[in-house]
Amino acid sequence: MKRIMSYLSMVLLALVGTIAIGCSSDEENSTLPPTTAQAPQPNASTTVTLTTTISRGGESNARTRALTPDGKKTFAVGDKIAVVYTNKASQRVVAESNALTAEDITNEGKNAKITVTLTNPEAGNVDYIYPAAMAKSDGTINYSALCMQDGTLATLASTLDCGKGTGELLNTGSFALPAHVVLRNQFAICKFTIKNSGGTEITSDITGLTLTDGTNTYTVNRAAASGPIYVAMQPVTSDKTLSFVANSASNSYYKDVSGKALAANDMVPVNLTMTQQGNVIDLSTLEDNCTAQHGDMLIGKLGTSHKISIAAGAIVVLNGVSINYDTYPTLSGEFPGITCLGNATLIVSGTELNKVKGFKLGYPAIFVPSGSTLTITGSGTLDALGHEYAAAIGSGLYNIDTYNACGNIVIQGGNIYARGGNSAAGIGSGASINYVAPETGPISSCGNITIRSSVTKVNAWAGDGSSADDIGSGQYSSCGTVTIE
Repeated sequence: MKRIMSYLSMVLLALVGTIAIGCSSDEENSTLPPTTAQAPQPNASTTVTLTTTISRGGESNARTRALTPDGKKTFAVGDKIAVVYTNKASQRVVAESNALTAEDITNEGKNAKITVTLTNPEAGNVDYIYPAAMAKSDGTINYSALCMQDGTLATLASTLDCGKGTGELLNTGSFALPAHVVLRNQFAICKFTIKNSGGTEITSDITGLTLTDGTNTYTVNRAAASGPIYVAMQPVTSDKTLSFVANSASNSYYKDVSGKALAANDMVPVNLTMTQQGNVIDLSTLEDNCTAQHGDMLIGKLGTSHKISIAAGAIVVLNGVSINYDTYPTLSGEFPGITCLGNATLIVSGTELNKVKGFKLGYPAIFVPSGSTLTITGSGTLDALGHEYAAAIGSGLYNIDTYNACGNIVIQGGNIYARGGNSAAGIGSGASINYVAPETGPISSCGNITIRSSVTKVNAWAGDGSSADDIGSGQYSSCGTVTIE
């Protein structure tokens, strides 16, 4: 069964109340008292109309939107805000405001009036998330929206740069919101200019930029263009190392940066001087086994039975590769199509299809070891095919000790097609075909699987003739938690 991931739209509630919002750097006290609503009769449905003022408080550099290169933040026509509250069923629910009109926006874009409905509310904590598209259905911030970006300030400003405020809904015989709520920006914004090791600026040549702090990975895909590349990201503490890989149509560059902190609400210009890896590895000319290093780019069709590995901690670009996929006669080897040696990030790139298949019965197309995490990102297309009894992306057959236990898998970008071999999952674990009761012997296993909302498309199919999952466990095998955002 094909699984296609797509974005889900938020349910828009009826709009009744009014809330005034401000995002200036000056603290503003509301001149309007909070509007109250009479307490409802028992078991009656409640619709509450309330008014309050939201501002940036007294922060000297406060801002909630990046609309200009100097970091000026303003509201814009069409913006919405999410109001997160608790209802009578003790559920956290999201009410989405109306779209702002020009008449709603005042004070040079620093203030705005919105309308919203709270249905069957209970007194308690209320969160305000701006823009509304950054609120998930459970009322938390959608951090996955940061995974894939286009590098432009305009898109970042309108869809990603997120402010959040907290207040309290009171009910002392009537409902009332606080007269003043403060919005604070949640992300750091980096403005990247990139040079090669010779000092020549190459920003205009860069079509892909991927950075990771070891926990979160962000990818920019764009057409070659002049000007800086803007990226919104979660704050980073100075004890983390930031790893960067940038690629143009023909070259790949890398850099690691340590000891730098990125704080929420900062817009930071970053000048990166990056090393050209020098290893654009053409698989069609490969004469030995290959371990791709941090920043390498793999291209071409593998014509020999050589093992392709990814170094632990490396970010590697796949640009039109074909590994044991459509080769005749079929290549043979006791290894997966791609073997990650530890944590790894694969950037799926290029206009040509990237094709990977396991080399022998029981071997997956792409494998990451237990205890490590594989992240797949980018804007290209990957077609992965597990050999018989092996997953396409995940683990192999139960009795192949080196490859029968795979780690965590995170897919957050690209068009992904994953077809498992007989009795194996498309993404997840291979088959344990000899054991009706798995506890009687070794089984194939997989760690946690996460499919981010930022991914373009995921199609996954289990192998024929089995009870395997498309995404999850192979037949009689195991898998950790599967999260599909």
